[in-house]
Parts: sequence; structure tokens; C-alpha cells
Amino acid sequence: MFRTIRTTALVLALFAILPVAASALCVEVGKPVPDVTLPTIDGRNVTLSSFRGKIVLLAFWASWCPRCIEELTFLQGIYKMSPDITVLAVNQESQNISRAHIERIRKTLKESKIDFPVLIDRDLDAWNTFCLNALPTSIIVDPKGKVRFAEPNYYWATQDKIADIITEIRKERN
Repeated sequence: MFRTIRTTALVLALFAILPVAASALCVEVGKPVPDVTLPTIDGRNVTLSSFRGKIVLLAFWASWCPRCIEELTFLQGIYKMSPDITVLAVNQESQNISRAHIERIRKTLKESKIDFPVLIDRDLDAWNTFCLNALPTSIIVDPKGKVRFAEPNYYWATQDKIADIITEIRKERN
């Protein structure tokens, strides 16, 4: 009896720590990525479709999210070592973003040594377009504009999954 209870508890605990299924997102692997236009942290507008022909890693994050910072640090390495990949961090700080929010974002980026483009989702348009339900959320878009990976949360296997998808896309290009 005790063994059954312990096994059941272990299974429930595993389900609790596993990531939420990507099906909760509005984007589907193999389908075109929705096109969004968002301002950079410096106010310049960027449209996702302008990166066609490149591999795009979208990282939805907030400065108050420790796992988000872990993911951004990992993506910084990809950004520095892979010129064929565009990394875009889409900040989901708040629906009513203020100057104080922007300063907190800048401070977080500086402390974490993140220097790839950061987009600000001021009205949570991207949040709603992609039906996000968790931060961080990672999406990989191939050079044709199709979603190749979409997953909420960042956990122990995410880095390997991202590396595998990038390798797969690169093989297809050659």
C-alpha cells in the first residue's frame, strides 16, 4: 500500500515539474508564424517577417522571471556564436509599461550582459497573438517563416531541444 502511494506521489510530482504542453499556444509547429510589429527598447519598430531567410529564436520574458534570465543567458551564447541566427527577446513586463519598467529592463540586460535585440510588448499584442500562458516561452522560426519549435517554460532539456532544432534547420539549408 505504501509503495503504491509513494509511486503515485512520484508520478504526480513529475507531472507538476514537466513543462506545459505547447498546444496551449496559438502557434503550431509546421505552420506560419504570426507576423507582429513591436518597438525595440529604443523605440524603433521591428516586424517579425523582416527576418525571413534567417533562423529566428523568439524568447518571451520578463525581468522578474528568474527562468527567463537563465534562458536569455543561454541565448546570448547562441547570438554571439551563430551569425545565421537572429535572437529576439520579447519583453512581457507589464501591459502598462512605464519608464520605470524600461529602466528595470535595461538594468537586467546590463547585469546579465545581454546585447541582442529586445522588443517591448507594450499592449501585450504579441502575448495575445501567440496565446502565451507562461514565461519564458521559446519559439523557433525557420527561414521560410514556419514555426519549428514552440514551448512554454525553460527547463533542463530546453537547451538540447533548441540545439537539435537549429541543427535540423541548418541541415535542410545545405
